[in-house]
Amino acid sequence: MEIRRGLWKTCRVIASEPRLQLLWYLFAEEELTVTTCCQLTGLSPSNTSFQLKMLCECGLLVFRRKKMEVFYRAEANSAVNFAPEVLEALRGCYENEVAFKTLVRHATAFTHERRIEIFRALSGRSLTGLALRDATGMSSAAMGRHLDKLMRRGYVTEKEHSYYIGAAGNLLGRTLLKLAVR
Repeated sequence: MEIRRGLWKTCRVIASEPRLQLLWYLFAEEELTVTTCCQLTGLSPSNTSFQLKMLCECGLLVFRRKKMEVFYRAEANSAVNFAPEVLEALRGCYENEVAFKTLVRHATAFTHERRIEIFRALSGRSLTGLALRDATGMSSAAMGRHLDKLMRRGYVTEKEHSYYIGAAGNLLGRTLLKLAVR
């Protein structure tokens, strides 16, 4: 059974440097305990557990218990919507040493369900501001705020009073854009 989870909620989880740092350590090692993760990151045990739980809930980690210890590993839970594609893209960013700030910047373009609506409305076409507002049902003010964020990140561009989807800059951005419009 696939767990339906909005892409925007998954992006809120990955738009965090501490969670990305934990994920990078887990990419480097096969498995880590909470205690080891605390030592590597300098986070408190409760904060580390919370960050790992967030990554598990969006399907990017799995865990197993052995007596009193919990072991985590970077493995997609295929029952969680988007998890395999997002984890694969993040692993590619890890291998290419993409900076956390860059990843957070790209992920935050997708951290609101209204931005996903804008991507879907613009998928394969350009729309005027009025047509985009009608297609999404957003107020002009809300649409302006979301378009501003998307345009600053290069995901939406404007030409001759029409908006269209721009080019995503890295593997994570391309993957999130593909998932947003499907």
